[in-house]
Amino acid sequence: MNQMNPEVEQQVTAFFHDFAMRMIIQEHADPNNINAVKMAMMVHCEEIYPAFTLTPVFRENNGKAHYDDMVEAYQRCFTMLLQGRLP
Repeated sequence: MNQMNPEVEQQVTAFFHDFAMRMIIQEHADPNNINAVKMAMMVHCEEIYPAFTLTPVFRENNGKAHYDDMVEAYQRCFTMLLQGRLP
């Protein structure tokens, strides 16, 4: 099994963390409260992918060399948010 590209993983994780924090602040939610994070992200979950498509990591890897790494990191981070955890 190949190891994930650490740069791609870091960029995807940074996007998710920054996006989540903006939404949590916007919703006046406590980032340390799992249920508050879940609720804030449920309100904004449909905004994640469109925002992600505007990032350099998406543009550089969509359909290219590190695409699978990008998708794996995206799924991991998305799952964490739905569980109420910040990446």
